[in-house]
Amino acid sequence: MAKHRKVNPLMSTAFVIWLTHLGYKGVLKNGVVCFYHTVTSKNFPRDVMIMEKGRLNKPATQLFEEFKKYNPFGEVA
Repeated sequence: MAKHRKVNPLMSTAFVIWLTHLGYKGVLKNGVVCFYHTVTSKNFPRDVMIMEKGRLNKPATQLFEEFKKYNPFGEVA
C-alpha cells in the first residue's frame, strides 16, 4: 500500500485553478470532482477526478506531477 503524502492546501487550490486555466470544466458528482476537457486530444487526459478524500486518479496524478514541475510557489510549498 502506498504511503499517503499531504499536500499544501494552497498547492491543491492552485492545481484546480491551473486545470480550469487549461480548459477543463469541473463537475461535482457524489462527492467526486470530475474534470472534462472541451477538446479531445491525446495531450489532454480524459476523466480527471479528485475523490472526496482528496485522492487523485491516474490521469489527475499525471497532471499534478506536470503541475509541480512549474514550481508555482517557489520555496513556499
